[in-house]
Amino acid sequence: MITTALIVILHEPNLLPRLLRAWDRAGVPGVTILPSMGGFQAQKQVHRGGLSGLLNMFTPEEPGQRTLISLIDEAEILERAISEADRVVKGFDSPRSGILFTVPIGNVLGLQKWRHAPPTPEIDDHPQKEPSNLLKWFHEDIKETYGREALIDWSGQRHRQIGEILHTLDLDPIIARVDTPLNEILIRMLRNPTVSLMCVVNTEDRLMGIISTNMLAEVMLAPIVPEAFVDEHDGYHKALKYSAPDQTLLAADIMHEPVYAHTTANLAETYQRMREKNLTELPVVDEFYHVVGHINLLELLAACYPEHINE
Repeated sequence: MITTALIVILHEPNLLPRLLRAWDRAGVPGVTILPSMGGFQAQKQVHRGGLSGLLNMFTPEEPGQRTLISLIDEAEILERAISEADRVVKGFDSPRSGILFTVPIGNVLGLQKWRHAPPTPEIDDHPQKEPSNLLKWFHEDIKETYGREALIDWSGQRHRQIGEILHTLDLDPIIARVDTPLNEILIRMLRNPTVSLMCVVNTEDRLMGIISTNMLAEVMLAPIVPEAFVDEHDGYHKALKYSAPDQTLLAADIMHEPVYAHTTANLAETYQRMREKNLTELPVVDEFYHVVGHINLLELLAACYPEHINE
């Protein structure tokens, strides 16, 4: 593969640590970070502060944007780096996200080193909890009460990957773009009533958010049933906001942070994620955050108890 320069102009510097962690996990070999500022913003700065404003615009105290440059010579790492950056900024097609582009590079010296630095310990956005003492005691009680075979059987079920059980019930995900109007979202969800979670993707088809039936109902029923909201905390203002007669709300206006399961996640991790987020279903994504399926609690149960399918 030709060496490629991956360049990200990041408009929100507070996202920098999260992006660097994601790129480290993706295997990006190194990153150069430069303070930067948009031309129009720099023009305003100079107009307000004169020459001193021009000299001080790149001081560490300035909250301006950051430009990240990385030279990558592996196609898979490049694609993963692009996917992670798109996910961290919630889509480069969203406002104030920044710009990502690549440039093919000719001769490169120093990209490959004869001695590699020790790998950075992995940092997960969703770290797994260590088993508690109660869980360890529970396992000991199970072995004493029902025998070691019970634990072996359960272990086999809990470690099954979601990619293996994904199409047990043939659930089709419902997908919309971030700029899809709410009326269209309602139409698509009515067409597939077995799934009650909308996946919101950007122009690169990467998962940016989710909309549950409850979320959609809150927005669309607030003007019709305001008494359900006005007595709640912030409910009055919510009902007032959503009752505007001429508003055109889009998927991006009401979506929540994406909750998902990777195809490589196991059944136990996925069930715990559902319980933590009070959800009964999740979109399933590949390593590049493209939606490849949908899974719910019934599908997890069907995977654990296949003898009951088609009875």
